[in-house]
Amino acid sequence: MTDELKPWRVTASRITYEDRWIRVRSDDCVTADGTVIAPFHVLDYPDWINVIPVMPDGRVLLTREYRHGRGEIVLGLVAGGVERSDSNTGDTALAAAQRELREETGYEASTFVKLLTSYPNAASHSNAVTSWLALGLSKAGEPRFDPGEKVELLFTDLAAILADLQSGAVIMQSMHVAALFTAESWLRTQASEGLK
Repeated sequence: MTDELKPWRVTASRITYEDRWIRVRSDDCVTADGTVIAPFHVLDYPDWINVIPVMPDGRVLLTREYRHGRGEIVLGLVAGGVERSDSNTGDTALAAAQRELREETGYEASTFVKLLTSYPNAASHSNAVTSWLALGLSKAGEPRFDPGEKVELLFTDLAAILADLQSGAVIMQSMHVAALFTAESWLRTQASEGLK
């Protein structure tokens, strides 16, 4: 039998890097058994959101854009960070989802369904990601991209993209993959209950 799991004790903490994108916190830690781990770097990102827009005909709206970490054009979801200004609404993840859907696609949704909240990497990231299904879409205008951002929109069948993910024909961010499979499960359940 092992000892009870306990959080590490932080004996010192300092910000070793910070800009508009990321903050690196370097902690000096002591584990429950007395092992010193110093420094342990934590990436303090804002919380993130993902959105899966579902068109009236059942197709989902995906994005394609350049992702510099991989140096590739990558298929993904509408996504972004929760900004401080979103906190005025009381539901920051929902406000961010509504904003990002409008900015990246030009669409608005009458209904947002919260699918799941997860940790991108609890070992070294402090943030969470909340994934949303956007239903009742209507075109509200043209996308408004951030500087340096260019997004292509792709309307596709959800079952086809899930098959491509499983076969390895397509590779996406793991948080996006989890959201797509959760969306498929939610939509299948709604259809079987006659609520779709």
